[in-house]
Amino acid sequence: MDVIKMQFQVEDHRIVASAPGQPLIGEISFPAVSNDRVVVERVFVHPDFRGQGIAAQLVQRFVDYAKEQHWTVKLMCPYAKAQFRLHPEYQELLLPADRFNTN
Repeated sequence: MDVIKMQFQVEDHRIVASAPGQPLIGEISFPAVSNDRVVVERVFVHPDFRGQGIAAQLVQRFVDYAKEQHWTVKLMCPYAKAQFRLHPEYQELLLPADRFNTN
């Protein structure tokens, strides 16, 4: 399979992965609850592009963006929860009561 030259664009509480000729490869949506808190609602990857690590890249891009914005994050999406569990360094964005026990 050819390597896809993806672009990531932040727009209206979501990050969209796209490529030339493919406007939506995937997205992560995170509606605001307040000025400094968002909820990760879903991570989606178009079926033609699944299994290539794109969802993990979307979560990583979101984490970087959320840190820049100084947001606190609530997780609803099961995939995002799994990624935060795998990457303890992401958990600084969560309220202490929402953090996963990684021991």
